[in-house]
Amino acid sequence: MGLNQLEDTLLKIEEYLEGADKKMKFKVMFICEELLTNLVRHADFEDRTPLITLEIESDKKSGFVMEYRDNSKAFNLQDYKDPNIDAEIEERELGGLGIYLVKKYAPNLEYEQKDGLNVLRLSL
Repeated sequence: MGLNQLEDTLLKIEEYLEGADKKMKFKVMFICEELLTNLVRHADFEDRTPLITLEIESDKKSGFVMEYRDNSKAFNLQDYKDPNIDAEIEERELGGLGIYLVKKYAPNLEYEQKDGLNVLRLSL
């Protein structure tokens, strides 16, 4: 997935979320953008053709369930160290704030490595 495909995908997700609660829509869009952007920038597919799926289910009022799959090298964002948000900005390490916010927005988060895929399930 390149940056052009990323933009098209995010537009489709935004269309799907039409009519959803404004705060929930923001959270879902943030999570999708963070996960997909990190995938484009950082994922190691180890010479494999990238395989990426994202499913979102909802009644658009009570909540959302998302399942994200990719065939990149194993990466469990739950294992990623949270940034020290209490430190002065100049003292903080770069990166990690987006993953931290994903974990805050989607407190029900499950990860598994299954059939060579990273599988991340989130519910908000």
